[in-house]
Amino acid sequence: MDFSHRNIDESEKMTALVQLAGTVAHELNNIFAAVTGNLSLLDQEIAEASNDPSATVKDIVRAAQRGIDLSSKLQAFAGRQRLDRRSIEVNAVVSSTMAKLRLTLVGVTVKTVLADEQFVIFADEQKLSDTIVELVKNACAAMAPGRGCLTIKTARQQRGNRHHVLLSIADNGCDMTPEVAARAEEPLFTTSPHGVKAGWGLSNCAGFIRQSGGVMILASEPGTGTRIGISLPLESA
Repeated sequence: MDFSHRNIDESEKMTALVQLAGTVAHELNNIFAAVTGNLSLLDQEIAEASNDPSATVKDIVRAAQRGIDLSSKLQAFAGRQRLDRRSIEVNAVVSSTMAKLRLTLVGVTVKTVLADEQFVIFADEQKLSDTIVELVKNACAAMAPGRGCLTIKTARQQRGNRHHVLLSIADNGCDMTPEVAARAEEPLFTTSPHGVKAGWGLSNCAGFIRQSGGVMILASEPGTGTRIGISLPLESA
């Protein structure tokens, strides 16, 4: 299965969407931070009132907190989240993350093929681990129970004049239609039934990868499942 890039129109659409999400997230964050700060002070001041409205105020604070959570997700998608960047080795992160996940991967055959070299990048280790978890979770959801095969690989990749590490996660589950694949990174886009929580996972993964100087590449073909590649620049490149 070959990785392919989106066309120019789709790329421009995603760029505009990222910029819009970043602006909205910034404004939402300022608004809800002010709301929660003032309501918390108000809650303290009226706690001893005869008709105690504290419970109502707490509900308002919780509602505002949901707004802040939404803002955080938008910031992640737009590549504006706070990152704890440091030099990390990708194969080590993959190995430690998969070691934690193996007990939960019941009925799934896991193949890990890590290149015999160290790939040092400058990135947030926890966010990279979270991204791997999210992509593995999505892959498992797409595979038939008891017949799933998950393959995780790392390899050196040349992109322009820089060396990258390519981390790929492939499944043998149901493939995506071209229409679904084209929208897979969009926030709030989901193919889940009505009433099921809308997915932010893939859009936030893509935002983190962009913020780290990399790209996410999705390939899905009929009868072969889906493969997602994470290409990140090597620190020494």
